[in-house]
Amino acid sequence: MTDIYAAGLPVLWMTEHLSVLQRRAATLRGVSQREDLAFEAVVRRIAAGPYFDGLSAGPLAPLRPASPAVVAEAEELIGRPLPSLLRRLYLEVGNGGFGPGYGLLSLRDLHQSGSTNARGGRKGHILTLCDWGCSISSQLDLADGQVWGCDPNPAPDGVPCRFPQYVTVVDWFVKWAEGTLHQPWLVQDPTTGAWRGATDAEHAEMLEDAFGPGGPAD
Repeated sequence: MTDIYAAGLPVLWMTEHLSVLQRRAATLRGVSQREDLAFEAVVRRIAAGPYFDGLSAGPLAPLRPASPAVVAEAEELIGRPLPSLLRRLYLEVGNGGFGPGYGLLSLRDLHQSGSTNARGGRKGHILTLCDWGCSISSQLDLADGQVWGCDPNPAPDGVPCRFPQYVTVVDWFVKWAEGTLHQPWLVQDPTTGAWRGATDAEHAEMLEDAFGPGGPAD
């Protein structure tokens, strides 16, 4: 009896362990496939029109990918690896200059909160992805992969200007590629009085009030 139990335990453990590994592999495949689709969507958006949404004073410069050395240097200074989609976009599409707002910042322009340049050598986990004008920016928290907005314009003293956007950097690029990404906008909730990021519906209402039905996006 003891010999049978002892012999069966490793088999049971291996079966359960294999099941866990299979589920984990399936999850990783799903993440990888979503990132591949996001990458392809960004490339299509770039090919279809301007590289970024902001106004340009002249012809757009060709996109030039970052070298592996520049990416490695940035990750060392930041103290964390870049999310895989963001890393691939830098390496294969361009070292900034495309995407939402006035374009993804180059790796040597990415900075931590407090306006500390990433090349300054300080470790941190907040990167500015792009500027939208008027000191508004989108920021990436590398600790959890979430994108935050920063809008210092309407908030009174004592109200944080940073707020969660509730999207990952993959979602952020997908929304931009689909034309559904709005710039961060800090608003006061009409019901609770709390300050928070505007919803898509509030953005749509604001744009319709400003430009009429069918008006411009951001």
